[in-house]
Amino acid sequence: MAGTARDFWGETFNALQQGMIYVDAGGHILVANSLAAAILGLAGRDLKGRRLTEVFPETRLAEVFTHRRPLQGTCFAAGGKNYRVDYFPDGQGGVLVLFTEEQPDAAYLQALNELYAALLDDFPLNLVVVNRQGVIVSINQMYAELLGQRADVLTGREIEDVLTFSRLREVLATGRPVVGHEVHYAGKKLLLSEMPVKDAAGNLLGAVGKAMAVEDLAAAGLKDISRRLQVLEGKVLFYQQELASLHGEQDAWQGILGTSPAVVQLKKLAARVARGEANVLITGESGTGKELLAQAIHRASSRRNEPLIKINCAAIPENLLEAELFGYEEGAFTGAARGGRPGKFELADGGTIFLDEIGDLPLSMQPKLLRVLQERAFERVGGRRTIKVDVRIIAATNQDLLSLEAAGKFRRDLYYRLAVVNLHIPPLRERPEDIQVLTAAIIQRLNNRYGMAVRGLAPAVQELFYRYTWPGNVRELENVLEHAFNFLEPGEEIIRREHLPANLQQVGGKAAGLELKEAVAEAERAAIQRALAAAGGNKQEAAKLLGIHPSGLYQKLKRYSIE
Repeated sequence: MAGTARDFWGETFNALQQGMIYVDAGGHILVANSLAAAILGLAGRDLKGRRLTEVFPETRLAEVFTHRRPLQGTCFAAGGKNYRVDYFPDGQGGVLVLFTEEQPDAAYLQALNELYAALLDDFPLNLVVVNRQGVIVSINQMYAELLGQRADVLTGREIEDVLTFSRLREVLATGRPVVGHEVHYAGKKLLLSEMPVKDAAGNLLGAVGKAMAVEDLAAAGLKDISRRLQVLEGKVLFYQQELASLHGEQDAWQGILGTSPAVVQLKKLAARVARGEANVLITGESGTGKELLAQAIHRASSRRNEPLIKINCAAIPENLLEAELFGYEEGAFTGAARGGRPGKFELADGGTIFLDEIGDLPLSMQPKLLRVLQERAFERVGGRRTIKVDVRIIAATNQDLLSLEAAGKFRRDLYYRLAVVNLHIPPLRERPEDIQVLTAAIIQRLNNRYGMAVRGLAPAVQELFYRYTWPGNVRELENVLEHAFNFLEPGEEIIRREHLPANLQQVGGKAAGLELKEAVAEAERAAIQRALAAAGGNKQEAAKLLGIHPSGLYQKLKRYSIE
């Protein structure tokens, strides 16, 4: 790309509202338009001659240089805005980098606003949603009436023009919430709670503002309203994490991978169980995917639009577990938060609670959990008011609960309350036919994460995977493959034995024979690649050079994934 042409295209992309940078084969910037400099926080600066990595440390230019292929759809956030970054290598060793501002998803924000409105409709609450630019996407009628306007008139206006007391602009600039800010407006004292809204990748989409009139809260019964608002705030955090599902319905079972009869039967039973309300106990060794199965059951159930609240019984100290499960009131103990705090069961009301590692639940807590299972009621720590909840319980363990019961470590009555339905996930060593589909899915996920193009396993590695006992199950398989990704050389597309962790490389049995077999395979692969290079890619000529029939060459090309 000649200098004048580069400058012309720089100005063209400026006009198209796109930042444009062109780098040479060494990664030095030959041209950068003014918009690109502004996006990178270097407005008015001449970037020519500087390395792209110097002004844009987050760049993925190295991947483009490695693979010599376009890389599109990467993300970059700066100045409170989100940008799509695309890379296009040319035929001269250079790369064109384009920055395009991504507009906020108005439908996404509207869905969030409707969710808040539905959750908080019964409370004296004023609600507004703004996009990333600070423009009002939606405002509820209660807020509009406080301002003496109609809601539809206020939509589309800058937040400062409508809510002069709001700090939403600060929330958009910093990405941090402003909670408990007190203002006076129209003769009322308002408590503001204003929070950023981000997508699953952490990109800022906009913000939500809530204003509560203190006088109205007091008249309605402050303590009860406060308790219910705490619960709803907790649920909102869950919904913000789950809002991605509003973009389209997903198959609840797509994460449960496997074609073995055991997994097919497990999914069939789980789908049937999901339609009911019975408590479920999921058993299986560590790393088999018990939490994934619990998520699938919840998402396939009638409770799918309510929270799935997760708690690991082994990860929380015994002295804190009761407060974590059931919440606490203000003053219940030293350090208790002002106003108290709802527990996991309150947050799960209407939905599902997932109790992982239930076998590690302290004996002292088991009668309290049993009461919730029987009565669906409890009191917060330090509280007297009985709280009723409607929850479904899914528990999981890698231990034999009946053996724990025999040892006096688990209550038999609690076991039977939990295990109304018992689903067992078999270990990976008992279903080796699932290794191929699991490996393919994990490699695809790692390719997306690392920006690579790994195609699969060498034959010797495939055989090793089938023979290995996988004590860590699917989690260990994921770990092994990610380890291999970190030891692949640039451009390598097949995982071989030397890429694996040392403990797998030293697996006994047929190891020596496999090493010989792999060495023969590697030598044959290298010979084919040399012949193809010498023949200029002509497969007929390459077959002659190798002294084999063309049909035999085609079989070997397929076997070794050589294109």
